[in-house]
Amino acid sequence: MSLAGDFLLPARGKPPMDMNILAALIGSFLGKASAVAVPPPPPPPAVVVELPRIEKEFDCEVTAYSSRPEETDDTPFIAASGHTVHWGMVASNAYPFGTQLRFPDLYGDKVFVVKDRMNSRYTSRMDIWFPEYEKAKSFGLKKTKVQVLRERWSPEVSMK
Repeated sequence: MSLAGDFLLPARGKPPMDMNILAALIGSFLGKASAVAVPPPPPPPAVVVELPRIEKEFDCEVTAYSSRPEETDDTPFIAASGHTVHWGMVASNAYPFGTQLRFPDLYGDKVFVVKDRMNSRYTSRMDIWFPEYEKAKSFGLKKTKVQVLRERWSPEVSMK
């Protein structure tokens, strides 16, 4: 079998050699530059990230809470929606479960989701869940900007 044939026909279990590499290898043995130019790789495809559309923006009183029985009902780690509590969860009586919110002056582009309810006397306040009581307590009461994001926006697309 010829030298070129050995390169073209792969041994059992080995992939065949790329023709551009073969042409460059033969050209180097003959002392000539490869006649076949290896094209540069194509640019990566453009990634289009859909940014959330803000449906509503307003100032709101925001407080914080944790999962202590003193602050919740008898199931402190289960939200009113039935979900287990987690960072990024908000309690609100003004919006349905699943509503996506941002607090841009406090947390930038972080998306929070309404999954819990507050005491019925709070009709317009929001409550952010914290894993530690001390952090929730030190948060206090803040009046801050709230952005309500449009329905069906997936926060996983833009999370960093």
